[in-house]
Amino acid sequence: MLIYFLVAVTLGAWGAVYFLYFRIPLQDWFGNRFGRESTPEIKELAPDEPRTSFAHMPSSDEDTP
Repeated sequence: MLIYFLVAVTLGAWGAVYFLYFRIPLQDWFGNRFGRESTPEIKELAPDEPRTSFAHMPSSDEDTP
């Protein structure tokens, strides 16, 4: 049981050292990852022509036999 306690203390100590050493890069990463800023507003522009699928193109008169 003592070995499990020592492993937990060791992992906790290494985690604390890692966090203290990389504190500023981690704060920047978390700020960028989870949004410290507001979301950008995206304007959706209406297309000039209606969108059509390439699979649904009207047949031309030249293709009919």
